[in-house]
Amino acid sequence: MGSSRRRRQQVHRQLVILGGFIVLIAATVYGFGMQQSKKDGTLAAAKIEADGTQDDNRKAKKKITESKEETAAEQLARVKKQAAAAGYPKGVIELLDKNEETVQFVEDYGKKKDGPNADTVGSGYTKGQIPLLLQWDERWGYAPYGTSIVAVSGCGPTCLSMVVSGLTGDWSVTPAKVAAYGSENGFVDENNNTYWRFMEEAPSNWNVSARELPLVEQQVAAELQAGHPVICSVGPGDFTDNGHFIVLTGYNNGELTINDPFSQKNSSRTWKFTEIQDQIAAMWVYSL
Repeated sequence: MGSSRRRRQQVHRQLVILGGFIVLIAATVYGFGMQQSKKDGTLAAAKIEADGTQDDNRKAKKKITESKEETAAEQLARVKKQAAAAGYPKGVIELLDKNEETVQFVEDYGKKKDGPNADTVGSGYTKGQIPLLLQWDERWGYAPYGTSIVAVSGCGPTCLSMVVSGLTGDWSVTPAKVAAYGSENGFVDENNNTYWRFMEEAPSNWNVSARELPLVEQQVAAELQAGHPVICSVGPGDFTDNGHFIVLTGYNNGELTINDPFSQKNSSRTWKFTEIQDQIAAMWVYSL
């Protein structure tokens, strides 16, 4: 009996000890799980906070970028200052005062002035229609003309380029090529002004006929309606403070369409003959 009771007591102690171990293991596992869960929750919260911070930073950067976007006036002032500091030619800098449309041309002067000129005036034009070409177009505006460049002094060559390429359909007759022809053949003076005889004599090089036209609206209208463009030498007024060349391209119901090689704005509207009549010094009409 005594021996049997001792065995039962031993078994009971072993069960108690085993139960204690089980409880201890369970408590340890539960504690680790709670700790890991808390850690995961902390990491998740930290990630959410970090994502929120990054989003806030992106929004802040975007707001700063938007607030620092340069206005047209600010760009003009900056480019003028940079051009002066870089020692750009006076004529190039003065483009900005004459027409704000030239700002990109002036800004790019330093890196593009020695680059190659375009071989054509572009594509998509139709023979018989006069394309609008701008003397300060970066494709040829840096090309030399006399001792200047096309953008500054090349309104004459640019006008003749429009007329010749439009009438003939030869799109290789660029302002740069016409300017080179003018310089090589003495059609530009020591102040880089284009002689009027350039408008009558040079077109024959491309098999285009030219003759002077009287300043009579009915005759101008008849020539334009026949598909014959007219180049005008104009004095101070709507187009220039000194001297300039423009192309009359059409006439309809008393309204003229004009290609001004220096101004997109002037070229985008119609004009009454009486508006510009007093500014015209001479006119030439062109045909094949």
